[in-house]
Amino acid sequence: MFDRIIHRWLRIPYTLNVHYFCRPDNPKSTILLVHGLGTSWRTWKPLTQYLPKDARVIAIDMLGFGNSPKPDWKSYNVQDQATSIAATLRKESINHLDVIIGHSMGSLAAVELAKKYPKLAQSLILCSPPIYQPKTDEKIHHPEKILRALYSLINKHPRSSKRLLQFADRHNIWPDAGFKADKVTAKSFLTALNAAIINQTTMTDISQLKLPITILSGKLDPLIVERNLKQLAKEHKNIAHRSMTMQSHEITDKYAKCLSGIIKQHLTGELPLKSVRRINRLRK
Repeated sequence: MFDRIIHRWLRIPYTLNVHYFCRPDNPKSTILLVHGLGTSWRTWKPLTQYLPKDARVIAIDMLGFGNSPKPDWKSYNVQDQATSIAATLRKESINHLDVIIGHSMGSLAAVELAKKYPKLAQSLILCSPPIYQPKTDEKIHHPEKILRALYSLINKHPRSSKRLLQFADRHNIWPDAGFKADKVTAKSFLTALNAAIINQTTMTDISQLKLPITILSGKLDPLIVERNLKQLAKEHKNIAHRSMTMQSHEITDKYAKCLSGIIKQHLTGELPLKSVRRINRLRK
């Protein structure tokens, strides 16, 4: 009851569980890691060996997942996530981020965070982002229609979907990702799927951002629509897209190694030429 009064009626944001991969006394930069749907900060464990030792690297458990609060009345959309992430950063006395890195649904939350708090971050890296066209767009192509149909089917049969999630948990289908398919987590999963992915506005929202953005995706990823990612890179000079052969959706060691190179580019300013030109024009 007290929880509802504080967070629902008084609208005080939840703060989230955090994990520091690196926490030097005098960090040269700060990196935020935001995991995807149904997992936790453990998603980023393969990246550990590639992280810069002089950077402060903080990972969060998104609202509804891991060891973060799981209120049954929240929609778990990207607006909820961005608000809670911002509150958590304030609690940790972090007011500037050099790079926000999101994976899967965490990429959509990262875009919302950068849009809602434009002075917070210097750049974004979006890993395997499920960025889809607006639901009402008549230009939705066949692969995206199939994904939307699959997501709708999952939402229409929540009991079966929960059993499927529990099966995935028991058989370790998401190894080391921190997913536990109890009833609360399964409900958070389905609610977030509907609010943050099926009914997303990221394709439109990302066009409002002026900071450098790199999108990283795998050629074998069944959850992304590469056509949309290429379109964003083509239409926006601050966005670069890199596609990896023989890589799927999850953060593996090979994925992490490739990602580490992009992190270095963002921290040193060695970004793709078109992004650098765009930044210079904005600074004038």
